[in-house]
Amino acid sequence: MKNVKIQRGLYKNLPSGTVYNSQAAFIIFALGMAFKLSAAPGVISESYGSGTLWVFMFMAVVELAVTAFAFAFARMRGDDLMRCTGSRLYKACCALMSVWLILKGTFYFCYCVSYLAHELFGGVEPSLLYLMFLFPALYLGVKGSRSIARTCEILAPIFMALIVFNLIFFDTNNDIGRNLPVFSLPPSEFFKGLPRFGLWIGDALPFAFLRIKNKRLPYISGGIAITLTITLVTVALGVAAYGESLKMVSDLTIHMAGFNQLSMEIGRMEWTNLFAAVSASILSLSFIYFGAIAACDRALGTRLPAIILFPLAVCVIVAAVPSSQSVAKFSTEAMGYALSALAVFIPSSLLLLALRRRKTFKGLYACLDDEYVPYEVPYPEPPDSIADNIMRGYQERAKETFKTLDNGSLQAEENN
Repeated sequence: MKNVKIQRGLYKNLPSGTVYNSQAAFIIFALGMAFKLSAAPGVISESYGSGTLWVFMFMAVVELAVTAFAFAFARMRGDDLMRCTGSRLYKACCALMSVWLILKGTFYFCYCVSYLAHELFGGVEPSLLYLMFLFPALYLGVKGSRSIARTCEILAPIFMALIVFNLIFFDTNNDIGRNLPVFSLPPSEFFKGLPRFGLWIGDALPFAFLRIKNKRLPYISGGIAITLTITLVTVALGVAAYGESLKMVSDLTIHMAGFNQLSMEIGRMEWTNLFAAVSASILSLSFIYFGAIAACDRALGTRLPAIILFPLAVCVIVAAVPSSQSVAKFSTEAMGYALSALAVFIPSSLLLLALRRRKTFKGLYACLDDEYVPYEVPYPEPPDSIADNIMRGYQERAKETFKTLDNGSLQAEENN
């Protein structure tokens, strides 16, 4: 299918499940800002104190590796290859991935609602907060990747501008030296507790089910670099500003907006990052929900189980568990080790399976279609008219006849 460019750089006729690399970069930014800067710094600070920044750096390395596996799988069209060859191992991995993403989305949902219900909107009915988060995430997740990508393309630049604005005018008593101790704990204890925080690893794995269409600029690598830089700078400033008290901060992104040089003239600034945090959380939940649906479709041939299980899990937890904080805490105990193992095992397994299948089915892999033409196809120029072709044909025949008579070849043929 040929791409048709319309006004203001928008495109139409893209196949389902295809996003541009610029849209993928905005999704990555929303994923990085939504949860890694919400409850994660405070939760990690309870165990690591001033070593929180180094934990984030180590987690960033693991997250980069997992994201690279997912994008490598998408770039080599591993999903198409696995589906057309009917790999049973791929179906098993997708089933495991769907369950894992549903668990991840449920824990994320509980973190967000717990923070909003207890820290910001204590007088609001909790059910209203559940509806505010659940319905938009379900709608966008069911609509698919293109709706999520377009929404992120519109809102993510606003998020970035708000967060950078508050970082530029951040003003409080900072002690950067709090970030200097590499190992505030012995190395054995430092690395032993790291897998507990596997909930915040592997958010980009649903990209394995998407096709990435490139624009000229390297948007994905740029988006990853910008997201990583803003995340680490925010955590470093948070540790410098709060120190050991960082464990009391429920959402670092929102609380840092309160320390603004312009707050004396403009007023309270927390609402700016609150808008960014809530909107990015909804978009990230919808992307994870989309990944669970896509994985279920590959595993079982239908999307319905995943569509039902995620909202059902949220409703059951809301009805059965007295506090969503206990669910959030549960995800960083023994469950955290399982989440870390799955975050690394699933994308690496998908990539290895795809590489093996590509080697086994070389001819089939070479015949995989992209469903769209990424370049302009040269078409021959059509003739002016049928009459022109007829007249041109008579002229050519007449020239050949006169040429034969002049050379005398016609008489020689008759004599023979």
